[in-house]
Amino acid sequence: MAYNQTVNMYGTIPPRYMEEVPKSHRKHLFGLKFPLGSRQESGGYFSKNSGVSLIKDAVKQLLLTQRGERLMLPGYGCNLKRFLFQPLDELTFEAIKREIQSSFNQYIVGAYITKIRVIPLGDVGPSGGNTLKIALDLRLSAEKLQVFGVEVVLS
Repeated sequence: MAYNQTVNMYGTIPPRYMEEVPKSHRKHLFGLKFPLGSRQESGGYFSKNSGVSLIKDAVKQLLLTQRGERLMLPGYGCNLKRFLFQPLDELTFEAIKREIQSSFNQYIVGAYITKIRVIPLGDVGPSGGNTLKIALDLRLSAEKLQVFGVEVVLS
């Protein structure tokens, strides 16, 4: 039996599968809610997530993970905790922004950064502080007008 196959980034897909998937779901990204098991009443331990909330959860997970923490993806994450006790000057803030931008471009799909802000919190001296707030303004690739924010506190 011969049939035409559709080729995508994962290999070949029989056309009957593409007919089973509704067109409204073909371009949406779906993933697991983060953290796992926190929403037992709304879908169980492995409940699905999509759209803005999927991107927010993925970005928070990326920013709070140190490189080398994940076994199968040793390059995943940002090494942001190394900046906690550094001098709070423009060089440090630019290094933090470069670290976030490079990790984001490598691991986050479906959104891009419009603005990154690094805000020192708590008692701050010339030798640095021990708490930083990272605030990102993001925009979904599919929707050009919707801008949303993600904030992470490192301590």
